[in-house]
Amino acid sequence: MTQSQKYPMELFDETLDINATENYDLSLELSEDGLSLAVLDLLRGKFVLLRHYPIDIHGNNAPRSHAEIIGSDDFLRKHYRKVFIITPSPHYTLVPSAVFDPSLRDDYFRFSHSTRPDTRITANNLPFPGAAVLFAPDREVSEAASSRWPGVTPWHHTKPLLQHISAACRSSEDRHIHLHYEKSFITIIIAEKRSLAFCNSFICPDASDAGYYLFNVLESRGIKSDESIHLSGAVEPYSEAHLAILNYAENVKFASPVIRQGFSYVMHDTAHHRWLNLFTAASCE
Repeated sequence: MTQSQKYPMELFDETLDINATENYDLSLELSEDGLSLAVLDLLRGKFVLLRHYPIDIHGNNAPRSHAEIIGSDDFLRKHYRKVFIITPSPHYTLVPSAVFDPSLRDDYFRFSHSTRPDTRITANNLPFPGAAVLFAPDREVSEAASSRWPGVTPWHHTKPLLQHISAACRSSEDRHIHLHYEKSFITIIIAEKRSLAFCNSFICPDASDAGYYLFNVLESRGIKSDESIHLSGAVEPYSEAHLAILNYAENVKFASPVIRQGFSYVMHDTAHHRWLNLFTAASCE
């Protein structure tokens, strides 16, 4: 792993070839925390590059924009077989596929969320649980992504996250409780008998408060705290956020991607739960 002002976090396989990107898939996550990217080598069936740029660099007064990061990265200037763009947001609406009318997506979204007249609402199909997720990507993020990849529709973070839940529950009808962390919000998902029972996000600038929201949800649903709780996203082992969950429950696990692809040996020791959505995106096709 290398750390520098240009590449604050980077892991790459020695087979990585910047001139062979036609044989690669690119997954991107543009969030308030920064920009993360992963490159999947389709010929070898493994991820060969993981790179993360934080928006804020220690010692710099002004944060970088996503557009600046995209413009400065050598791999993001290349052409890929496919590009997947994830844009986390706590503001979204799930609409069952059976009643979803694409022409009414703005009305569905604005029923629950206030927006400006020029806000662009995006819809993603969710095979699990059979619904559409409606969301409004951040304007700066949306413009940065569409400028570089004009034909790519951004995905809400629940699309790969629910894909992971579906795969994790495929062989069991046991209840599955998942807590996903972003920089300023969390997402709680509960699946029961291979069906989605709960999915919602909560503004939570202090990650140590996540336990308050999680266990209020569990208590309201009559779920005991001795069940397994799976964590992903921006939470580190034995961090304040992790310890706060351990104060409520002992059976806490860090989630691992349930995907058909492998990883370069250089990523074996990395925190796969941190990049769960990034690694799962290629399995959402």
